[in-house]
Amino acid sequence: MSKFLSPVRVAVATLAVCIMSFVGCGGCAAGKGQLNPATGVYDATQAGDPLVVSVENIREIALDAFDNAMRLESANREVLLKINPGIHTGVEVIRRDGQKVLVALTEAKTAFQVSRSAEDATKLKNALASVQSLLRSAVKYLAEMAAAPKGTP
Repeated sequence: MSKFLSPVRVAVATLAVCIMSFVGCGGCAAGKGQLNPATGVYDATQAGDPLVVSVENIREIALDAFDNAMRLESANREVLLKINPGIHTGVEVIRRDGQKVLVALTEAKTAFQVSRSAEDATKLKNALASVQSLLRSAVKYLAEMAAAPKGTP
């Protein structure tokens, strides 16, 4: 069982550090580069839009969390089903919806970068909320996997 718990604990710790780093940097205000919607040209000298930079960072964190949750659940499915079948059920939702919400977030970000409209900003924030909801689930299931008792068959 220690072989099972070690990667899970590492994944949860890594995710926690990523999230704390993101929050600690003020939402990544140091981002550089911006797409000019009028010309369609990317200008690396412009300050990055805080919303776009935050979305890009959250997407990366979510992708890692989804991958870790799915990979660890798959590798330890038999044991986890005995401990808590809800973990498998929850991770199946991540498998089903993870790619969809990340693609929707990317599409909403691109639309916002081009238009900079309030409507597209709202769509982007809604897509971000969907990703954050699934990310919270992934963190929950990673934590449950990490808390699994040692010695469980």
